[in-house]
Amino acid sequence: MMKFSETIRRWMGWCPNAAMVSTSRRQYAAPDGEVGMAREGNRDVVEGALVDYGPIGTPGKLFILPVAAALLIGCLFVMAPAVGLFVLVIILAYSGMEIYGVMRRARVEVTPDTITITRPLFRPIVIPKDAVVKVEVKENKLPIPYWLLMGALAMIFLSAAGGIYYGLSNPTSMRFISGLGAAIFFPVIFYRTYVRTHYPQILTITTEKKIAAIYTGDPERMARTLGVAG
Repeated sequence: MMKFSETIRRWMGWCPNAAMVSTSRRQYAAPDGEVGMAREGNRDVVEGALVDYGPIGTPGKLFILPVAAALLIGCLFVMAPAVGLFVLVIILAYSGMEIYGVMRRARVEVTPDTITITRPLFRPIVIPKDAVVKVEVKENKLPIPYWLLMGALAMIFLSAAGGIYYGLSNPTSMRFISGLGAAIFFPVIFYRTYVRTHYPQILTITTEKKIAAIYTGDPERMARTLGVAG
């Protein structure tokens, strides 16, 4: 599986580590030998971060979403096979957005009053500092064992390959479209997770209703910028 992911990254001309290195090289020099974060007037700016933002509990529940999506897709196919192509378009659009977001990364800007997160394809997120309930630097742990995730992906690949093979005679069939959708959707989710596992720690910024999980090379320094000891 690792060889497969390396091959994909070579085809795309990009890999997580290389992207982080290139991002660091094109940034201005940061003090104390740290990279990825710099000072611009009264602002602290982090380039090349990955950010997950959503309702409280979202980061830990990301692994539930693929399962729920698979069940939803299955139900839609059973009730109305004609919606299969529409669901496939949604999967393609979502997958494209995820890959683009990983490649382009986000920008986090900290001023005395606000935290602004600019992500590709999304409107900027502005968090007033007085709305922040908690800022933490956490160990980056997968909610499930890595081997279990790999095993699940392998099973999904086998099932998807079977669906595509046996549905080739009718590309509009439920079997073919569901197999193709799974072959696209789940590897993207796995790749999204794989890139994030390269960060030993993450910074979480919690408000009353939302949480931002920021993956960056030096979350402790960013926490200090926000007035919290790392």
